[in-house]
Amino acid sequence: MSQPGEVRLLGPPEVRVGGGWVPLAGRRRPAILAYLAVEGPSERTLLAELLWGNEHAMRNLRVELHRLEQRFPGLVVRRGSQLELGVAADVQAFEEALERADYARALELYRGRLLEGTAADVPSAFEDWLLIVRERLEERYVDALVAQAERLAGREPRAALALQRRVLERDPLREASCRAVMRLYAQLGEVRKALEFYEEYAAFLERELQLPPVQETRLLAEELRTGKAQVRRWKRAPLAGRERELERMGQAWREGRHVVLLGEPGIGKTRLLHEFARSLGRRPLLLRGRPEDHAVPLATLARGLRVVLEQRDPLPDWARQELARVLPELGEPPSVPSPQRFLAAIGELLAPFADADWFWGVDDLQFFDEGSLELLMQLRSLGLMRPLAVAYRSGTLSPRAQTWIQSLVERQGAELVELEPLPLDAVARMFGDGAKPEDAWVRAVHRFTGGNPFFIVQLSESWRARGREPPEGAGPALSDRLYALLRQRIGAVPARARSLLRLAAVAGEAYSPQLAGTVMGLAPLEVAEAADVLEYQGLFRRGRLAHDLVREATLRDLDPETVRALHAQVAEQIKDRAAPGLVAAHYEQAGMPERAVPLRLEAAAGAIRGFAYLEAFEQFHRAFELSQGEARARLIAQTLITRYRIGVATGDWPRLERELDLTEEAARELGDDYSLKNVRVGRVDLNFRRLDLERAVRLGRRLLAEGGLTPDQEAMATYALAQALFFRDPDTYPEVARLCRRALALTDESWYMWGWPFTTLALCCIKGGELEEAEGWCARAEAHFGAADDLAGLATVQRTRALIAWWRGDAAAAAAAAEQALELARKADFRTIVFMALDTAVGLYRALGDEGRVRELTAEAERRGFHLERGDLRRLRLEPPRRPETLR
Repeated sequence: MSQPGEVRLLGPPEVRVGGGWVPLAGRRRPAILAYLAVEGPSERTLLAELLWGNEHAMRNLRVELHRLEQRFPGLVVRRGSQLELGVAADVQAFEEALERADYARALELYRGRLLEGTAADVPSAFEDWLLIVRERLEERYVDALVAQAERLAGREPRAALALQRRVLERDPLREASCRAVMRLYAQLGEVRKALEFYEEYAAFLERELQLPPVQETRLLAEELRTGKAQVRRWKRAPLAGRERELERMGQAWREGRHVVLLGEPGIGKTRLLHEFARSLGRRPLLLRGRPEDHAVPLATLARGLRVVLEQRDPLPDWARQELARVLPELGEPPSVPSPQRFLAAIGELLAPFADADWFWGVDDLQFFDEGSLELLMQLRSLGLMRPLAVAYRSGTLSPRAQTWIQSLVERQGAELVELEPLPLDAVARMFGDGAKPEDAWVRAVHRFTGGNPFFIVQLSESWRARGREPPEGAGPALSDRLYALLRQRIGAVPARARSLLRLAAVAGEAYSPQLAGTVMGLAPLEVAEAADVLEYQGLFRRGRLAHDLVREATLRDLDPETVRALHAQVAEQIKDRAAPGLVAAHYEQAGMPERAVPLRLEAAAGAIRGFAYLEAFEQFHRAFELSQGEARARLIAQTLITRYRIGVATGDWPRLERELDLTEEAARELGDDYSLKNVRVGRVDLNFRRLDLERAVRLGRRLLAEGGLTPDQEAMATYALAQALFFRDPDTYPEVARLCRRALALTDESWYMWGWPFTTLALCCIKGGELEEAEGWCARAEAHFGAADDLAGLATVQRTRALIAWWRGDAAAAAAAAEQALELARKADFRTIVFMALDTAVGLYRALGDEGRVRELTAEAERRGFHLERGDLRRLRLEPPRRPETLR
């Protein structure tokens, strides 16, 4: 047999012998040659493992090598423990040709995929290797087709066209080649074929992916169809007139201070945030509010978390579970609620973005929902101590947001930067092209827009395109003129684009091209082309409304009936996939409150899962407002216990009083004795929490004497009475202990107050001098609260242990436990528990004579708005008969 000359492995494997090509038979032999051709000299043991992977692998390899040697001597060369290919291979020549940019030769060599047509029964390890190599070579082949086509496009367009069509046969989604085919047809004078090809390609994408071609492809088709672009592409104007503001912001940032930006709509706050990040050489990480966020609890937060999740490595399982409280797509959240673990999960998510490469900013703070605002205010508690840039529209903040901004400026030294309208010279620089402040056009635009950058761009793009100038004279008020300008621009776009704009304005956060296609009855390509028109006219940006001012201007001209109809259509389309609060808002705007009420209740439950308690209250009350008559009263009564529990978590006693009053009125209207008893139980507990102890004792004794309570109601009333008695007169501790045991006997661990009577029993034991028993109750409470990850309960356990240590005369242990109670209470951020921990600690340190620590903690209490009582030591009269020597 003649010596082999070379081997072809791209396509069906063949060996050149003499003047002809001989097919390479067998199942494993082509695999051996392919591996050696691609990887070079290789260990025999490695090849045996890859191709057989069993105990007979080496023997099988020797058999195949023997057969190859008999048929094609010298095809494989043995060098010690290694094997290598003894002849040239086309796969090697192909890659060498690509390195030389000899694309014609590379295309000639590539007859097909590596080992095409072979079906070797090989282990999965080799199959994986072969798949990876095939994909790499195929990708390089397609790149070579594109490169050669680009070389030939100028002198041989017909050949280039054939190559680009071969690209699309291999990779139908390579849209750049679609545009190349269209251009080549046009170059050949065959515009009709170019447009036919575009329509076929658009139909393919819609059929296979339900997507339109990308914007660049659609624009090219429009240019070919009309001979020119139908609309001018929206261009971002250069930043001008903000040098002084950027310098102030940069100085604050270098000093580690926050930056606060405010100004009127369209004044350039968002643009300045991005430019500031660029000037710092950092990547922006912005949390931005949207107009519809107030309707959905934690909407701003959830959107921001999704953005961050896309940019970081996978999270630990525990963090994903916690974040599932606000991101349902992450799975089921833990059954035991823990605000602390939820905050820790957010900290885990944000940790990689705390380095110097990232710029953190907050935009459109005025649109934040209350829960997201609350979390933003707690960033420092997550250990994320870094400067923050915050932007918002002047005069639009909620009272809570305004208080936070004042704290940033007055207490933390944030730099407050109020953006003023641009002066004439800055307007001239925005235009470029040698424009000067004295030019009539520049002065007219400045006069008409008042120096507002957003409207300057809108006006210049709109009127300069028509060769017109703003009218002389002051005209109507500035805001009216500017809205008139936007409405004029909206009215100038084609009817389909205008309809799409109206739908986007009504849909708000729910808008998507898919929604538009369904509601408007349009194909994806038709939606995309209408969006292109809006994009080029500056009314859309990146597929959404360019500015909330565009939304406001669009909605001004819509009649109420049209708005309601659009809201109804949007709600029906998103009801199974959007957040309940968002769907409810659309049903409300559609005049369909009966469909909105259950969604508001669902939104309240979601807010509670995310610990956004104030938002949960708002959702409940929105549901009440939407209900009527008996249905409203029943809804109020049914939700009392849930509302009361979240009210306790917030520590807002006046609000809880109002909730009880509202429920009592509803229960009387219904004649609902069960709900009336719930209200009375709530009043006993609330009066204890407000330290109106006489009233709490009186109401509690009367309620228990009347009877007729369910076990849960009796347990709650009994425990509330026990606490009120103990704090009013500590010497009643025997009765208090009996009441606590009674409350525990009435319930089990499913009772949401389970665990708290243990700490009260421990205090009773301290009062009676039974310190070992007190430790036992603390241990039981700690086990329960630890399993529930309840930091507030654990703080109370440590507070009680501090008192036990004090009684025993161990000053160091008492101080350590008091400090641990403070730390846990602060992390829990449970207002009542923080108050009690501070109160206990101040009393202990005063007894220990540490006036410095007393002053520090008293100052903290004042910052939190607390008026400390006498402290547990005095209030509960816990001083032992003889003061321990260690405490003197």
